[in-house]
Amino acid sequence: MSKTGRTRSEGWRHAKVDGHANEDSFGEQLITDTYFLQALSDSILESLPNGNPTIKVDGSKHVKSILEDQTTSKVDLEITWPKGERVTISLKKSNSGQVWLISVQRFMAAVSHHLGKQFDRDVAAGISLFIGGSNLAPHISMYEEALNVDRKDRPKIAEQEIRQKRLLAESIAFSFPNIWEKTLNFFSENIELITKLSFAEGLAADPKEFAQVVVYNKAPKGSNIFPISALVETLKEVIEVNPVVPGPRNGGSTLLLPTGTLQMHHPQEDNLMQFRHEYKKIVNLDSSE
Repeated sequence: MSKTGRTRSEGWRHAKVDGHANEDSFGEQLITDTYFLQALSDSILESLPNGNPTIKVDGSKHVKSILEDQTTSKVDLEITWPKGERVTISLKKSNSGQVWLISVQRFMAAVSHHLGKQFDRDVAAGISLFIGGSNLAPHISMYEEALNVDRKDRPKIAEQEIRQKRLLAESIAFSFPNIWEKTLNFFSENIELITKLSFAEGLAADPKEFAQVVVYNKAPKGSNIFPISALVETLKEVIEVNPVVPGPRNGGSTLLLPTGTLQMHHPQEDNLMQFRHEYKKIVNLDSSE
């Protein structure tokens, strides 16, 4: 029970409702902001459409997925003009935070769907060991082998791995170097697809449910609108100079991505993949175009 008297689940529901209210308020401000509308149209459209736009809040809307079930649309706000011009927005209410939360199995299925081939077994093992939880089941002998080494040589890391039911990057790299190298290479080689899925598409099947731009509502004007397609295009050169690597803290508990990080997240029952965005990294990508 929190200081507000709410349970954790009640707190999540309250935050969700409060977030939608903020989106409504922010959306109404946007469509009366001439500077923002011009900047938005310059980013996505050829010119600012005629007429007064309308705003639609789409946060947490469930749509058909590429896996033939339901998923949450990445579109938080949709701005439409009288003649049908349309811009879809992924709204970020803070300068860092979660951008995509997904299970290992659904992530691998999504990547396989887009690449048109079976997911690599070694990479699947590397991701499963790094995220852990129920994903360890097919790789439990590998987990125990590495954990036994860590108990002797890296006891502090072993304590964290036992507590989180996973292996850290340092441990996987030591015990299974080939698998870990292939795993890191996978993220670097597919960073454009992963970024599109994280920010624009998620698992949505209909392109109308893809976000076109990221908007940071607390960032300064002129530095708060980022077309996702432009960010993805920039990654082709950036990733060659700065490939995906583990974070330097806690034995490598995160992976450092050009747009943020990937970490294990345990919100309720199982360990999930949490992709996080960072405004500072997005700005740097935008300035490198």
